[in-house]
Amino acid sequence: MPDSISLFTVFVSGSVSAFTGYVASRVSQRLQQRRNAYTYRLAVISEIRTLRDRLSQYELFFLNKVATSELPVIKALNVFLQPGAMAVFANNASSVGLFDTRTALRVLRFYAAVRALQGHASVLSDPDGRMDPAQLRLELHRHQAMLRGARRQSQRLVRRLRPRPLFVELGGYAASALHAFKRSP
Repeated sequence: MPDSISLFTVFVSGSVSAFTGYVASRVSQRLQQRRNAYTYRLAVISEIRTLRDRLSQYELFFLNKVATSELPVIKALNVFLQPGAMAVFANNASSVGLFDTRTALRVLRFYAAVRALQGHASVLSDPDGRMDPAQLRLELHRHQAMLRGARRQSQRLVRRLRPRPLFVELGGYAASALHAFKRSP
């Protein structure tokens, strides 16, 4: 009889230990995922704000210089959108899944709009000049509409991505620890 009780005790203590280890690892993984999401959110916000500012500068330049055909559109856009301008998204595109579905789709649409703007600028800067003047004017207006659309998307996206404080983002774990810390004498 004592052997069966000791076996039962060993079995129960092993099960409890395995269960608490599993729960602790899941909680730790969840906290790490939330920290990563928070960090990625801040990096994407920073990059989108920078892109919005550069698109704004490009639009002013586009309205003043390109409309008078002093500089090809693609060269002007390349000046404002340097190759590393979208490095956070390009290097961490898989992390978009850390956002909720709507936000992830909006982030993807914004970056797609910027890429489409770059592609359209290269079409407008065709060195052969195969477009007639009426078509070129129409395409310049379309390019300006695409530019304004990308800027509007960036403004909405920055508002949507505005981060909550980290202790709220971590699901209250940090908030409860902070509350317990404040209570201690």
